[in-house]
Amino acid sequence: MSVAARAVQRESAAYLKVFGLPQLGFYILEYLNERSPMLQSELARLVVVRSQTIGTVLTTLEKNQWVTRQRGLTHNQVAVSITKQGRALLAAAQERLQTLQLPADIEALRPIFATIISRAAQQPES
Repeated sequence: MSVAARAVQRESAAYLKVFGLPQLGFYILEYLNERSPMLQSELARLVVVRSQTIGTVLTTLEKNQWVTRQRGLTHNQVAVSITKQGRALLAAAQERLQTLQLPADIEALRPIFATIISRAAQQPES
């Protein structure tokens, strides 16, 4: 399963490179498109990365005006929001990714992967 996941990840990363969008950035925009604003710490938990990693990716997204960050909240929290440009980029990236030639039965695996990702997101950072 991990070999297949890496193969799909490599191929989708190549598709996203056209937009200058890192794959993690794509996932971040997807979450923010569903619910924005979101705390940076919560976003890191959802995409299953450390806060330092998400900070680096958010800096890139912010420089490209795809997200905004509101600093100075209580307890040094940072709220992240998707911008209009970010929504447009996400729509274009999603459309491009749909052209990936994946087998039709790959959709049957989506609920399994969603469960794995959800469980990983619930585990504390080590």
